[in-house]
Amino acid sequence: MAFPGIMAKPKPLESRWPAILDITLVPAVARLPPKVPADRRDTVARDALLFRIQGEFHDMPGLSLTVPQAARLFALRADIASRILDRLNDERVLRHRNNGQFVLRVQEP
Repeated sequence: MAFPGIMAKPKPLESRWPAILDITLVPAVARLPPKVPADRRDTVARDALLFRIQGEFHDMPGLSLTVPQAARLFALRADIASRILDRLNDERVLRHRNNGQFVLRVQEP
C-alpha cells in the first residue's frame, strides 16, 4: 500500500553503474575519412610555368613588367601572376623595383 506524499525509496547508486559504464569505444583512427584528399595543386604545371616565365626574363634581359602586364603577357589571372613574380623575387631571380616593375636580377661577379 502506497502512502500519498511519500516518495518511493530510490534505487541504490550501484544499480546505475552498468548503464554508465556501457560505452562503446571507437579508436580515433576509425573517425578519419577513408582516403585523405590529395593536394589539388599541380606542382609539375606550376614548376613548368615558373621555368617558362624565368626563361622569358632571361631571353629578354631588358624585360620589365608590372603584375597586370605579366598577367596579360602570360595569360594568367593577376593573383597567380603576382604569386609567381613574388616567388621569383624571393628566389632572387627577379628584382622588384619601387615603381612596381619586376626585372631580371643582375648577377654580380
